[in-house]
Amino acid sequence: MTAEPPQDLPLEPAPAHPAPTPAPTPAPRRSLLARPAVTGLIGFLAGAALVGVPWLVLSLFAGTPSGRSLAAPPRLGDLSRAQDAIAKLDSVKGQSTIARIDKTDRETAARTSAAYGGAGTIVQQYQDDGLRRGVQLIAVRAPSPELVAPYEDIEALGLAVPGTELVRAGAVQCLRHNPSTPVGSEPDPEQSFVVNCQRTGPGLTVTLRSLSSQGNRDPRELTAIVNEAWEILSR
Repeated sequence: MTAEPPQDLPLEPAPAHPAPTPAPTPAPRRSLLARPAVTGLIGFLAGAALVGVPWLVLSLFAGTPSGRSLAAPPRLGDLSRAQDAIAKLDSVKGQSTIARIDKTDRETAARTSAAYGGAGTIVQQYQDDGLRRGVQLIAVRAPSPELVAPYEDIEALGLAVPGTELVRAGAVQCLRHNPSTPVGSEPDPEQSFVVNCQRTGPGLTVTLRSLSSQGNRDPRELTAIVNEAWEILSR
């Protein structure tokens, strides 16, 4: 059987004019969310919202700090105002010390009030009759964060207790300093002492700061003084 010769396909006539070059297809626009700068901004705003919204809510509920004044009680427990205790021992020789305490408490109160947006504040030092035990009361008509004890890896350090320990007693928190105590031993109670204690609520914070280690070793004693001050200043 003889193979048929290949058929020539008819040629298309040449166009009278050159075919127009097709316009380039525009590249698809990148979504705003796909742009690194925008996504970074969104991430920043989202993070700010997580922090800012609770801050805003708390600020709205907290309201404006109360500037209403506070008056320090003349006595707390077995302690009296430092100025009174000093004057009782020697009113003449103690004048310079009394003036220094007045200035210290006044300046501390001003700084505390400024830190709390102008809230009413009182600062007063207290002493026992022998001037051996001293504390400083700081009260402000505003809430405060809880006390924080820095983390210490006592296992790695081979210690029985941390150097700074957070102790709670009801609504009062205290920071207690402990001497370096190896594992298996008990802290020496004569070397441990309370640094400060605090009780806080929506409209009041009462802080008691130790001015000496003597007499300020038991958190329960300072807790009782903080609660006494709280009851008086909450009225």
